[in-house]
Amino acid sequence: MYSLPMLISLSVVGMAEARAMRQPMRHAFYALSWCGSWLPWLACIVFNRAVIFALPRPAHAGLPATLVRFAAHGVLCLLGYLLYIWSLTHPAAMGLPPLHYWWAKVLMFFNLCMLGIHLLPLPGMLLGEWLLPRFSGTRFAVFAHSGSIAERKLVLVWVLLGASSLPDAILGTYVIFPVYGDLATWAAGMAR
Repeated sequence: MYSLPMLISLSVVGMAEARAMRQPMRHAFYALSWCGSWLPWLACIVFNRAVIFALPRPAHAGLPATLVRFAAHGVLCLLGYLLYIWSLTHPAAMGLPPLHYWWAKVLMFFNLCMLGIHLLPLPGMLLGEWLLPRFSGTRFAVFAHSGSIAERKLVLVWVLLGASSLPDAILGTYVIFPVYGDLATWAAGMAR
């Protein structure tokens, strides 16, 4: 159920980043072609976490590219919200499952989770990219450098984060779930 909105979101975010940075993507599935897209997402699903996330493969490092990814998730969350309002007023045909309703809801929720994940101080996320230059002289700088060892360590951090209840307890409780509850309430009010 979660896979189609996730695939669409990560693909659109990757394309928006490539367009904003004025450099073409290496191939059409570049944003989805690394383990950082799939392993954290599978860990969230397998361990039954409420906050779900997957990472588009960043084509560019730095704060401007991260801002583009953050804005793309915001636009997709808004699009999911509008589709959710539309799906509430247009029920599925008799005998068919309401896939448009669930996909709109998951598109809104997944991108809202991704907006919340950007508040974590990790590389590739908005707060992390803002903080990394300030920690460049410390032992945490190993995550800031691109390379296979640093990328493997970072993917391991994301998988452990997806398996843990930390995002649910902190980001979910104080950021994602209150906003999601308000969005769902507003959508139900607008659908009347």
